[in-house]
Amino acid sequence: MDMPGEEYKGGGIKISRNAAIFIACTFGSSLLLVGLLCGLLPADDPCNIQVPEPTEPPVEPVETTKALMTTERAEPTPSPGPTASAPQPWDSLRLPTDLIPSHYDIGLRIYIDDEQRFVGSISITMECKQSTHLLLLHSKELNIIPTSVRMLSVDEGWLLPKGPPRLFPANQYLIVEFDEMLTAGKSYIFTIAFYAPLEDGLVGLYRSSYQANGETRYLATTFFAPTDARKAFPCFDEPAMKVTFNLTLIHEDGYIALGNMPLLRSESAGTGWTRSVFAKSVPMSTYLICFVVCDFVEKNTTTGNGVLLRVWAREDAKDSLDYALEKGAQVLDFFDGYFGTQFPLPKMDMIAIPDFAAGAMENWGLITYRESALLYTPGVSSSSNKQRVCAIVAHELAHQWFGNLVTLEWWDDTWLNEGFASYVEYLGTDAAEPDWGMTDQFVSADLQTALDADALITSRPIIVDVETPDDINQQFDTISYNKGASILRMLQNFLGEDTFRKGLANYLDEFAYSNAKNTDLWRVLTEAAVEDGKADIKVEEIMRTWTEQMNYPSINVTRDYTSGFTLSQNRFLINPAANTTTDYDDLGYIWYVPLKYTTSAAPNFTDPTLQWLEPEREQVSIDFDDGMTSEDWLLANVNAYGFYRVNYDEKNWDLISKQLTEDHEAIPISSRAALISDAFNLAVSGQLSMVTAFNLTFYLEDEQDYVPWSVLNQVLGYVDLMLSRSQAYGLFSTYMRRQVEPFYNYVGWNDTVGSHLDQSGRVIAISLACGYGNEDCVNTAIEYYATWMADPENNPVPPNQKSRVYCTAISAGGQEEWNFAYQEYLSTSVATEKNILLAAMGCSRIPWILNSYLELSIAPNGTIKAQDAENVAGYVASNTIGSDLAWDFFRVNWDFYRNEYGSSVFQFSDLIESVTANFNREFQLQELLDFIETHPDQGTGSRAFAQAVDQTRANIRWMEDYEEEVMEWLEWAVTA
Repeated sequence: MDMPGEEYKGGGIKISRNAAIFIACTFGSSLLLVGLLCGLLPADDPCNIQVPEPTEPPVEPVETTKALMTTERAEPTPSPGPTASAPQPWDSLRLPTDLIPSHYDIGLRIYIDDEQRFVGSISITMECKQSTHLLLLHSKELNIIPTSVRMLSVDEGWLLPKGPPRLFPANQYLIVEFDEMLTAGKSYIFTIAFYAPLEDGLVGLYRSSYQANGETRYLATTFFAPTDARKAFPCFDEPAMKVTFNLTLIHEDGYIALGNMPLLRSESAGTGWTRSVFAKSVPMSTYLICFVVCDFVEKNTTTGNGVLLRVWAREDAKDSLDYALEKGAQVLDFFDGYFGTQFPLPKMDMIAIPDFAAGAMENWGLITYRESALLYTPGVSSSSNKQRVCAIVAHELAHQWFGNLVTLEWWDDTWLNEGFASYVEYLGTDAAEPDWGMTDQFVSADLQTALDADALITSRPIIVDVETPDDINQQFDTISYNKGASILRMLQNFLGEDTFRKGLANYLDEFAYSNAKNTDLWRVLTEAAVEDGKADIKVEEIMRTWTEQMNYPSINVTRDYTSGFTLSQNRFLINPAANTTTDYDDLGYIWYVPLKYTTSAAPNFTDPTLQWLEPEREQVSIDFDDGMTSEDWLLANVNAYGFYRVNYDEKNWDLISKQLTEDHEAIPISSRAALISDAFNLAVSGQLSMVTAFNLTFYLEDEQDYVPWSVLNQVLGYVDLMLSRSQAYGLFSTYMRRQVEPFYNYVGWNDTVGSHLDQSGRVIAISLACGYGNEDCVNTAIEYYATWMADPENNPVPPNQKSRVYCTAISAGGQEEWNFAYQEYLSTSVATEKNILLAAMGCSRIPWILNSYLELSIAPNGTIKAQDAENVAGYVASNTIGSDLAWDFFRVNWDFYRNEYGSSVFQFSDLIESVTANFNREFQLQELLDFIETHPDQGTGSRAFAQAVDQTRANIRWMEDYEEEVMEWLEWAVTA
């Protein structure tokens, strides 16, 4: 691409160089008059005005101004014409389109070490599309300097605001009114100056910290998605407002600055200060802007297509960067080829941030990561950590195309970003690590997670209206990520790989550097299907049924055992007794269903028969043509590509169960996993006997593959949760201990043998064996931990087994074992080790230790980072001894959790889900309802609370309907 030079381009304004110099001089003089924020004019200012070095801005103190400007609803003066009671532009969540930006010049001076604040100025070039006297920008918790506000028109000169700018906090708007109307068709430059504290937070522009050689070191970093660029500078903070921008950062000496684009130059900005100037960006949305000021070190390589790839971390983590660097280069080159469009920037930086809310953020050209998502330490980190690093790197690199190059038009299509990245991360990981079986792993990791979440009446369609800022944050959930990925995988399967890739390439080509909606994608894929002779596949018509209504179907397969079978569908709900009243639209809760099937008479798992179920046909009858007999099984949804569950008549279930017992490998891994998940969930919903579901588990004595055991761990983990305080739990533990014992004996403890999937299977085998009281497993774990305690400098625990060993030993031990883990948590600099220890400390069976742990997690200026406090509550809640403690603690400390996480993308909903997960009694439901009623301000947790109520009701029903039945089956199975 054509890399811009350093000269000011002027956005969309067409003026001569002399006129530009005159305007810049006039503008520079006006900034000088108000002492504009400490010398933040670009160094290549054509007037070469020398602005004084920093002093305090000539305004009120930060705290006072912030309070005045953010706590009250500030109404602007009504415009002439409409009455004051009529809807005003600032009442809408969406910005008006009277003014459209084309370029930003951003200047920031960041005080990291002592004063902990930032000051800045911004000029925005914009075009007036429709005459207006009103400018709306997003601004959140910024202190505006009123005398800095200017609007410049090349033809009309300066336009002064009508009074100081005002805030409308409900929609986070900064409102600027002008006496004169801005003229349609003309371009303008708007300038404004501001300042704010550099807080130790997790969103916007914030300060992070880490320990090195006994001292605390700091860095400034950003997390703007989806709506927090407005916390760093006033802007048009919507994804459709894609613009170019120039960034200049002034920071203390001793730090380096990174941005989306390459650094053009770094120069002195006065004693103790450095000015870093970055190249002009490609057009991009504000939520993707990123910059970091730090003292980190890097490793680098150049990809096959000539992109400079660098990975960054604090110096003592430098040796943990190699894996991400190697796989990042491989994945970047793979996506270049797969998408048919090369990565358009000259460099890609990936950086590990010590304090980070999410797993990673896909900022264009500068991806930020939580440390555990980027750093892999051989010999210390586990194979699951290794896979997480590779998968998240692939996910974020996929976003450089899906999300960055082509961006969603509005947040109701969040899944266009996240669903795509969540699906193709498996393709990228598979290209980098072809022996990991990522195709099968999708079934256990993404598909089943999505099916579970979407079975609730409190789910939502993939595409919904977004009406508040909290609504935007709540789009980043399992439905957008996992269900989005799953329906794209289904789409790829029925379109065919070649047609799917052709459509994606055309989509990226047509909408590069702009925005798209889901209907644009469907159109392009349909066109590709027509080109490939598949005109009967109407992509939009099909996919509307999967994106515009929530839930999914259960496909009923009923055989006559003579000539054929029939197919029908019904809406699947995990709790069919739930109140189905909802605010969401639907299409009759019937779907276009691509169903692929095969039989034992003529098994074909690579190219199975495709049969469509269409909304207008209630039932489809199919005749066998492969010599099928009444003793042959029928298997539908081969390899689990369809986003639905399949139920058979009782005899076919028995035939499948018999096949699994006799030779389970006759059915592929993904299908075995789906059978287990379908059976137990259909049983919970009342569509299948619980006995039939449990009968499938007999074959597990012979199962040695990771993916089916992973799914079994999920579905029986639910049974475990429900029975944890039931008299049936002893029988359940005995049965599970017996079923996992052959797997445990097969895999052993030697982590040096076997493939990556073997190691993953070993983790599950040991986790289940120890968890259900296998004596050899428990004793081995305790012995490993005791050996480590005796010699803390030499940890003998196999890296893959640390989670279970630490948890088992702490559960069996007391204060001494817990204290040892805590001291190791404080002393280790390895992020993944910290995470494991943090989880293990929640395994104690001593209530006062758990309560102290909860208190420690929210202590001001404590040893546990803010990014991890909600995890501690979840870890304690997952412990039967600690579940009530965590729920009580959550309620008592609601204000802390609401203030800290209530506007977060992921953390708040995860916290609510974890502290209510085991609720299955009426009194718990009532406590939950009472709490919701007395705490109506739920932020981004409103949907999570509604889902917790729905799930609790489903759990209560499960206990009422199945506790005795399961107990009777377990009594029979254990004694059989």
